[in-house]
Amino acid sequence: MKDDQMGESASSANSAGDQTPAALLAAGHHSFLGVDLLVGEDVLVPREETEILGREVLALLRARSAEAPERELRMIDMGCGAGNLACIAALGVPSVRAWAADISDACVRLTRANVARLGLEDRVMVAQGDLFAALAGEGLEGTMDLVVMNPPYIPSHVLEATLAGLLEHEPRAAFDGGPYGITIFTRLLQEAPAFLKPGGHLLFEFGLGQAKMVQALAERNRRHSTIRFVADAQGQPRVAVLGL
Repeated sequence: MKDDQMGESASSANSAGDQTPAALLAAGHHSFLGVDLLVGEDVLVPREETEILGREVLALLRARSAEAPERELRMIDMGCGAGNLACIAALGVPSVRAWAADISDACVRLTRANVARLGLEDRVMVAQGDLFAALAGEGLEGTMDLVVMNPPYIPSHVLEATLAGLLEHEPRAAFDGGPYGITIFTRLLQEAPAFLKPGGHLLFEFGLGQAKMVQALAERNRRHSTIRFVADAQGQPRVAVLGL
């Protein structure tokens, strides 16, 4: 993985105009897949590359909805940040009920504000805790069609050495993936399957050059029957889709 490529990807919200995180935070809002969302301090500003994940989430949910129009579809947006993935899913597919969870006070507050602003309080629930501990005791195990996440995936030493500017306006927890950038990947692969129903999918974003590492982790995990990758416009894999 090239550090300069990762920095470019992680630090630019959009290639057009003054769309840096600082400018978007000053404006107070940002469009994600056509949905205007509030943004705020201490919360990751949704990135353009995360729209790849968002589009794949919508495609899978819409396909399931077409197969069974009367069935409620369930999804977890783990590490929800501003709640962008849960909100676009609920807006894009009326049969979706989503649970958005984050450990951060600021993220939970902002997600609740976006959910209220978009009139989604009856279909997007917001919880707080350390990954899936946020949903413990809710009886959600084995009920989810999708679990989705944009996890932190920059190795700690890369973040500290060359990408410290990312931390001027946004929280370390949104970027720092531990010594090798895979700390949350490992937990996600271990903990998400308990919440998925048979045939459900786990989707998550990862960094440039991390596809082989993700493949190896998934194969070692042995809890998923299929894995495929979704590439960006340059043909670089950026999203993993694992089927239970």
